[in-house]
Amino acid sequence: MFATCLLVTGCGQGGAGAEDKEYLVRNVIDGDTIELANGRKVRYIGIDTPETMKRKGRGWIFDPEAFAVAAKEYNRFLVSGKKVALEFDIVREDKYGRWLAYVYVGDTMANAELIREGYALLYTFPPNVKYMDFFLKAQEEARQDAKGLWGALEVISPDVAGDCAEKYRIVRGLVTNIHVSPRKIFLNFGRDRERYLTAVIYSSNLPLFAKKGIDPSGYYRGKYVEVVGKIEDKNGPRMIIDNPSQIKVIGE
Repeated sequence: MFATCLLVTGCGQGGAGAEDKEYLVRNVIDGDTIELANGRKVRYIGIDTPETMKRKGRGWIFDPEAFAVAAKEYNRFLVSGKKVALEFDIVREDKYGRWLAYVYVGDTMANAELIREGYALLYTFPPNVKYMDFFLKAQEEARQDAKGLWGALEVISPDVAGDCAEKYRIVRGLVTNIHVSPRKIFLNFGRDRERYLTAVIYSSNLPLFAKKGIDPSGYYRGKYVEVVGKIEDKNGPRMIIDNPSQIKVIGE
């Protein structure tokens, strides 16, 4: 059903940075989260996959986003019922008590494979960015080859983003204005924020843009860009841009 996995070459580790201890995977929750036999849940560092569950009232219902089931099945193929080694970064646990890790089966890193095959998008959350450049390369290859999500993402204009809440989309449009606050930079695609998309960059992620020589507080103003990610409904459509791979100037 799935192609043979590739080794984690190019990041200089090949699994060498993982703990010697191995853990049995008891359950695959979705494309980026697993449960170990010891009861610990593990959230994969550096990636984000479509959700299979949606909150309704106080509970959750099965309401998968596009490619959510495919991502879960590919993750199941990679790790289900197998022993995995974990490599941790700076922050080891999230606010939900889940371990944050790079997950290896032998020399194969599941995080990287999900990006490489187009089942996941690069998701950076400093300070856990050890393999960001490696993941970025894998994502660029998946995008170029139109693998997985990249072959199915719909391209829309900023004024219809409000109709696509909780969906992954590619949005193309003109950045008409930029607003800077102490914690965020807002890239506006139109005056009416309840209708037009707003792209949001948190200040904690600015060093990732600085590495590319980009200052988002001014660079994107008046430019026609393409942004990719999940659209949220926060008093109007918005998309979190947490790394430079999510936004590209068109025509340069």
